Amino acid sequence: MTKSTRNLFRAGIGVALLAVTLLTAACTSKAATPPAAASTAPASPSPIIRKLRMPDTLLGLPRNMDREAIGAAKRHLDTLKREVAPATSAVGWAYGNNGPDADLVFITGVSGSVTDQRGLIERSLQPYRIKSHEPVDPGDLGGTARCGQGRFDEESYLVACAWADDQTVGIVAFLSSRPQADRTAQFLEVRRAMTETTA
Repeated sequence: MTKSTRNLFRAGIGVALLAVTLLTAACTSKAATPPAAASTAPASPSPIIRKLRMPDTLLGLPRNMDREAIGAAKRHLDTLKREVAPATSAVGWAYGNNGPDADLVFITGVSGSVTDQRGLIERSLQPYRIKSHEPVDPGDLGGTARCGQGRFDEESYLVACAWADDQTVGIVAFLSSRPQADRTAQFLEVRRAMTETTA
């Protein structure tokens, strides 16, 4: 082998070794550091939590401080607490005046875990003197709602409405000395005033 041939041979080997080295490095680099996948999963939103509160006024009516009226509003509170145990909030009060022509509004409600909305509404309305109750629009807070009319005594007219959603259940009872028309709008207003939502 001549000197020039040996030089070409050595140069060829050098080029081949360089190519193999570069190819190996490229393959190793791809295997060792795969491209990071872009995270496309959206962040999970915070759960919406609902609790119930007792406003200072409802429908323009002040809190009633009569013990008998307050007791009537709280009478079934313990039963509702057991239905959603453990209860995270509970309210029961009466609003309005005791005059001969005054309207009274009774609220009773709890928050917790509600699994049977329709059944809970049925049981919640049983103590009230209404012959039957019908589905009504639950409003923007959703869930299930029903209202019914009846008489509290010979001189008093009663409308009782109840709602239930996944976290709250409540009853709003309207008592008046005058016959009452549909009270769904007022019921939904009271429900919104009672509901406190946090994220």
